[in-house]
Amino acid sequence: MDGVVLTSVPSVICGLSLRSVCLNRVNAGSRYHSPNTVSVLRTVNCVSSLSIHPPQKGSSFLRKRNCVATSRIVVKAAAASSDENVEEPATSVKFQRSVALPGCSTTLSLLGTGFREKKFAIISVKVYAAGLYVNESILTGLTTWKGRSADEIQRDSSLFNSIFQDQAEKSLQIVLVRDVDGKTFWDALDEAISPRLKSPSPDDKTALSTFQGIFQNRPLNKGSVILLTWTSPSKMLVSVSSGGLPKDVDAAVESGSVTSALFDVFFGDSPVSPTLKSSLANQLAMVLK
Repeated sequence: MDGVVLTSVPSVICGLSLRSVCLNRVNAGSRYHSPNTVSVLRTVNCVSSLSIHPPQKGSSFLRKRNCVATSRIVVKAAAASSDENVEEPATSVKFQRSVALPGCSTTLSLLGTGFREKKFAIISVKVYAAGLYVNESILTGLTTWKGRSADEIQRDSSLFNSIFQDQAEKSLQIVLVRDVDGKTFWDALDEAISPRLKSPSPDDKTALSTFQGIFQNRPLNKGSVILLTWTSPSKMLVSVSSGGLPKDVDAAVESGSVTSALFDVFFGDSPVSPTLKSSLANQLAMVLK
């Protein structure tokens, strides 16, 4: 399995009365690690789904035991791993487990990784690695898919649409693993976006022009980082750096049609990076089991 793996999220089983227990047991650095899996989402937000799982009469003791037991597992496993990064195996690109990104109001956590491969004649060449970061609160809106397998999740477009429509922030981090000029990068994106825009409105065309302008006459060398950050379903921030996480926002793309089309490029029925979508499906299946 490529990508990263999430721990089971205590918020699914924590009740309101356990806020202090959960937060004391699991600090912001807690992670689960085993030889074949690496957790990403921190368990500090184990009370984030309280509105979905309020305490019920006669169940508080059981819920407390579940929350504490999960916390103990996470804390014990965290002691065995001090690595703050997750490596995408096909490209060896390392992604931080959690990041503070320009334009975001809160820290985002890594949900999955993958890579984009482009075929030239008969040769397939890896172009970039990618990782999706999300506000952990997004997971609390996915309880409808509890118990689904990774294959079922991957085939269910409504789940990925739910992630996109959630008002919480999410960001796609792209790390180039070869030199690409900006125009070539944009042309590849535009080729994938255009078929998804049936009849672009004037606002859509303006948004696309803004998006395109970021990459024109801009060299993107190996190690360059591009952030596509959805602060809402209709607004996306674009940040680019020649290495390391960008510190500033280069432009804002404001068009629900364009931002939706771009999300579909990566997480729709025909994603440009199947490994990224597969990684997300695997992690979500573990979190929601």
